[in-house]
Amino acid sequence: KRFRAACDKFFERKAAHFASVDSQHEENLKLKQALLEEMRGADVKAGGFDAIKEFQRRWSQIGFVPIKFKDALQKEYKSIVDGMFATLRSSERDRSINRFRERVTTMKGSGQLRSERERLFNKVRQMEQDIATLENNIGFFSKSKNADALIADVREKIERTKRDMAEIIEKIRLIDEQEANA
Repeated sequence: KRFRAACDKFFERKAAHFASVDSQHEENLKLKQALLEEMRGADVKAGGFDAIKEFQRRWSQIGFVPIKFKDALQKEYKSIVDGMFATLRSSERDRSINRFRERVTTMKGSGQLRSERERLFNKVRQMEQDIATLENNIGFFSKSKNADALIADVREKIERTKRDMAEIIEKIRLIDEQEANA
């Protein structure tokens, strides 16, 4: 009887403990959903990378959610954060092009446009060669075991190089426009 009473006491305390844990997980779910709504409405361009870091910090501080919502919530969070980073990258690219546009205007008077265009053009050719080499290397990696992570890394590097190359080509076009207007 004493053993049975001790077991009953143990299981009652266990049930009470996990009931409070479950209610905390439900509360965390509500907090994370509210944070996701706030993130959707945030102006990332104004806050920059610091705003994203603050959202990430707040997200990690909230704690666990019920297991059945975990994956969907995490996927939604990742999607929103990726979107924020993409927005910042595109706005950074716009700022970079605008700075270059100002620089081209200054170079126009000093006669440096031709050499700058040549430098950028050589950089594009080098990037094209790098992309060709990386794509060739993927063929070698695909024949080895467990190369998926390495191939994914190389593909990301190719995409990043292509984005950088597109920006440089846009800068070359800006120089060509300036020369045509001269």
